[in-house]
Amino acid sequence: MWNRIKALVWKEFLQLRRDRLTLAFTLGMPLMQLIIFGMAINYDVKHMPAAVLDESQSQESRSFVDGLVATQYFDVKVVVRSEQDLRAALDRGRAQVGVWFPPEYARRIRSGQTGEVMILVDGSSPTTAASAMATAQGVGQLRNTQLLFDRMGYGGAARPVMPVEVRIRPWYNPDLRSPTFIVPGLVGVILSMTSIMFAANAIVREKERGTLDQVLVTPVTPFELFSGKVIPVVVMAYAQMTVLFGVAHLFFRVPVAGSVLLLYVMAGLFLIPMLGIGIAISTKAQSQGQSAQLSMLTFLPFVFLSGYIFPREGMPLPFYLLGEIMPLTHFIIIIRAIVLRGVGLEAFWPEVLKLLGLAALIWTLALRSMKRAEA
Repeated sequence: MWNRIKALVWKEFLQLRRDRLTLAFTLGMPLMQLIIFGMAINYDVKHMPAAVLDESQSQESRSFVDGLVATQYFDVKVVVRSEQDLRAALDRGRAQVGVWFPPEYARRIRSGQTGEVMILVDGSSPTTAASAMATAQGVGQLRNTQLLFDRMGYGGAARPVMPVEVRIRPWYNPDLRSPTFIVPGLVGVILSMTSIMFAANAIVREKERGTLDQVLVTPVTPFELFSGKVIPVVVMAYAQMTVLFGVAHLFFRVPVAGSVLLLYVMAGLFLIPMLGIGIAISTKAQSQGQSAQLSMLTFLPFVFLSGYIFPREGMPLPFYLLGEIMPLTHFIIIIRAIVLRGVGLEAFWPEVLKLLGLAALIWTLALRSMKRAEA
């Protein structure tokens, strides 16, 4: 009995060695997870872009900003001159944090009163927002300690009032609710999975059953064949998107602050490169099992490196750049801008251009792969 079992085990190992794709999937998936979880995922978000509206124009306000920058959690990227400009910087994603000093900030501190500084935080990402709020509060407490010692040293009151009051306001997701943050990204993830796996399987299934050649000898052109395979996937993706947002609105109170029409148009733009990835996989895979393995191997980095769950700002530069070539990264930025911030095309047009460029690149590679497969 043991000899027969040993022979069967040896046979399975030989078959696994011949199946290079399964072997690569078996070894590559854990290795990819180890690298992503060990190196790319980082909850300690630093160098968040900040916009400063300094109506005080004083040494006190500049010292507070210097304290924020010294923590390495904030980088002043934008200096604005009005409340409208500050809001625009946050709406368009140019800054994740806004620092607002009113005109009387320095005068109140010098007269022994409390100077107020407003910290506006983009709450669409609770992890980033929590880090920003905690750091800003810590800087305010440190500044208070320094100023209190100065006042007491110069013969101030025995119990002076707090010199600085840091008022923090999370925008777009004021309660920092996880569903409000998760649902828009989840829609992008599900659309990615649907478009890649179904587009790849649609062609591979015909190839595996031997009916692809039969279809190609009919008057049906390759374009008509791919259109017939792709259109149902697009319809299914839009149906999923509609159901997800409907359920999220009814049960999780996740509103769509922006234009629903614009949201659906951007989803269509996002599906174009994702379908190209599915078609490219279909040219490589010889069976539905191989198609599922390649789809999962492609899909896994999308989830972890796109900013869906983990903030990209905390990733090492190579992983951050790798996320830039993933269509899901840019679609998540777009969908959160529409759903959470309620902004229009003017706020995320760079992401639209990136999606168009990736669509052209991916479909060029997919068509070349198809021609090599036919040759």
